Amino acid sequence: MIYKMRVWLWEIIAELEYYLYPWKIDNPPEYIRSRFNLSTNETDYEENLSFDWLKSHDEKIGRLQTEMLWVQEEIYKLKTEIVNIKNV
Repeated sequence: MIYKMRVWLWEIIAELEYYLYPWKIDNPPEYIRSRFNLSTNETDYEENLSFDWLKSHDEKIGRLQTEMLWVQEEIYKLKTEIVNIKNV
């Protein structure tokens, strides 16, 4: 029963998708390209690929820096705890 309902809902959503995105070719209409900032040039694709690659590396480096700062804080806390234990 639930499976049939899920399939039925999926069919409805697929139909909505078809009406919302009616083109089935490589070149969408101009108003769609401008609205969703799509490009069809290969050079744009390569530039976007390079930009996305750089952006992903920047995000990874930022995350690693954040984690490194957290680790440094934890090390500092442990050092202060050791010093406090030794002083007691």
